[in-house]
Amino acid sequence: MRDIRYILLILTVSLGTIHAGCGSCNISKKKAERPIGEFVTDINDDGKVKGLVLASCGMCNFGMRNRKCSLAIQINETAFNVKGSKIDDHGDSHANDGFCNAVRVAKVSGKIDKSTFIADSFELQKN
Repeated sequence: MRDIRYILLILTVSLGTIHAGCGSCNISKKKAERPIGEFVTDINDDGKVKGLVLASCGMCNFGMRNRKCSLAIQINETAFNVKGSKIDDHGDSHANDGFCNAVRVAKVSGKIDKSTFIADSFELQKN
């Protein structure tokens, strides 16, 4: 009986560690405020996207169910993982103005394929 308790304890701690994110993010799950500007609001039938979008950590700020911090864009209320640019390519993601703590504006071009934005270009705009 005692061995079963130890096994359950070790299993519980192990699963908690496996399913946890990076641990340094303060996930808020709040919706980002929509800034004023010429933002992409629709996705063309061919999936091409070109213009300004909101960019941030999908898990920390867009409420995505990713298991770790990763770069995402948001068009209207829908968030898409980004392929072709990584979260730390644009500075420390855990800095005060980093993607895990702030929603930023990016000028992008690329294509949406299912739930992923494949970036041809990804240019973070200055504050």
